[in-house]
Amino acid sequence: MPLQSAGNFRELEPGFDEGPSLVEARGRIPEADRSRIGRYLATGAVFAVSSWPLSDWFTGEKNIAPHRALTDGVWHWRADLPYYVLRYGVALPDAFLQRMQDLDWKCPVLSPKELNAFMEQLAFEGEAQQKRKKQEKEARVQQALERPHPKK
Repeated sequence: MPLQSAGNFRELEPGFDEGPSLVEARGRIPEADRSRIGRYLATGAVFAVSSWPLSDWFTGEKNIAPHRALTDGVWHWRADLPYYVLRYGVALPDAFLQRMQDLDWKCPVLSPKELNAFMEQLAFEGEAQQKRKKQEKEARVQQALERPHPKK
């Protein structure tokens, strides 16, 4: 099953052009639901860490979260997603919210074996995506070369 991604908003670095808009997602989760969603997100298994802290895109406030990636074994997200849910009520995919509800709002604890399998799947999908992008770029270049050029 392909891994699902949440919180890869196009405004946030590294910038996901096909991702949803953080600005448009703001205010979509009611205040009453934010706490349990934020708690679920904050308790995911960490699978990637970087050295610089994250900042609030809206205000520029520094150090809102460490630069990490978390997972529940099916979905993965940035460590600042709980912050954006709690503070701004940013929308999440319905399927992800349904998974949280099905798990009674408790993020599963992953075994080292499960986490390793998740990381292998993520690496495989990343390689496949890079290969697709390279092929698409090569096809665009080939199409451009095949177009007739106007005579001067």
